[in-house]
Amino acid sequence: MKMKLVLLLIVSFSIILAACGGSEEKSADGEDKIEIRLLTRMAGTTPQVEIYQNIIKEFEEKHPEVVVVDESQGDESAFNNKLKTDIASGTLANIFRVQGVANLSEYIESGLLMDMDPVLEDNPEWGEGFTEGALKYYQVPGQDGTYGIPMESGLIGVYYNEELFKQAGIKEFPQTWSEFLTSIEKLKGIDVTPIALGAKTTYMAGHLHDQIFYKWLGTEAAKKLGSRELKWTDPGVVETLEFVKELNDKNAFGKDAAGLSDDIVLTDFLEGKAAMMITGPWNISKFTDPNESQYADSIKVAKFPYFEEKPEFKDEDMQVLSPYMVNGKLEGKEKDYTLELLRMLTSAEAAKKFAEESQFLIPRTDIDIDESKVSDLFLRNMELGSTSTGIAVDVFDFDPLPSMQDRTRNSIVSMFTGASAKEAAKEIAGEVEGAEK
Repeated sequence: MKMKLVLLLIVSFSIILAACGGSEEKSADGEDKIEIRLLTRMAGTTPQVEIYQNIIKEFEEKHPEVVVVDESQGDESAFNNKLKTDIASGTLANIFRVQGVANLSEYIESGLLMDMDPVLEDNPEWGEGFTEGALKYYQVPGQDGTYGIPMESGLIGVYYNEELFKQAGIKEFPQTWSEFLTSIEKLKGIDVTPIALGAKTTYMAGHLHDQIFYKWLGTEAAKKLGSRELKWTDPGVVETLEFVKELNDKNAFGKDAAGLSDDIVLTDFLEGKAAMMITGPWNISKFTDPNESQYADSIKVAKFPYFEEKPEFKDEDMQVLSPYMVNGKLEGKEKDYTLELLRMLTSAEAAKKFAEESQFLIPRTDIDIDESKVSDLFLRNMELGSTSTGIAVDVFDFDPLPSMQDRTRNSIVSMFTGASAKEAAKEIAGEVEGAEK
């Protein structure tokens, strides 16, 4: 309750300070320029970021009376800190994103999020192109409307080096957990790290647990954790943590995984020092580039193995699903220009460019992809993702406590340095109990 009260106070304070993110400056002819601020995760030097930035330049050339200030952050912690600061100071960006969906009601009720339904309806050629499931993810129980526009989707799967698998005597990617464990032992036998995972960057360990959780309990169980129908100390939930511990104890990630960052293990995978990597489609352009990896033709993708005891959850999958959200306080021309930029960033034309030039997938049904311009790996990811019967992002996305992102990931990582699954579960449950006091 304490954490929820803090969030409500921050949100309330932001209303008092006027949450609009735009400001004005003078153009060359002395007219006031309208400023549009962006705070997204589209930052860095990747091909998709370059496309994103080119669309912004195109928009500015079309509208010299507008200046776009892009404050996007590629690093997750830096992004979260920036967003918290903006909310607390009442300077929320025009276009931004919120991690997870559990707390969206507070943002909606405070007016910080714009309902996108009228925008979708007013622009049917654009609005009707999004996949129904992706839009539905941002429709909040108890609230009318849609409060995010999906800008990225794709299966988070297991990318593997087929050549190394063959060297280890593995004919095909393991479908079940027991086959997975057998493959890990075979890969250790040829002196490669079975799974490239760096626990220093805690999201990688978190994503591993997410995959196991959905295959063992299903995606709906994550919602039950968020609503407190399930507890982290319940036997079934603890078992999901025990599977992570089991992999670590078997040296599936090598001996020093706790101190490794994601960029180091990515390099290990590209160089053939590791046989598998659990990641999303954002790395496909690297995996298929012969300048990045000599194994570019050998890297394949598969779903995370399912448990023989739980065949009903075979196709319960973790997928990346990221949104653009719009400041609900915008008015007049600033609102109109912001929505126009949003449509340009997520149009069918933009989606085609993102797919063909950077293998980055916007969840639209009206993308006319030239298959000769995308890799087989990208198409395979799309194919596998289309078979998901249940979709979720991170387990903590459904939890109303903002602190659960760090708490769950840090506790999972603690098992890499000696903690037991029960100890990790108790620590996470303690976060919930402390907030409810």
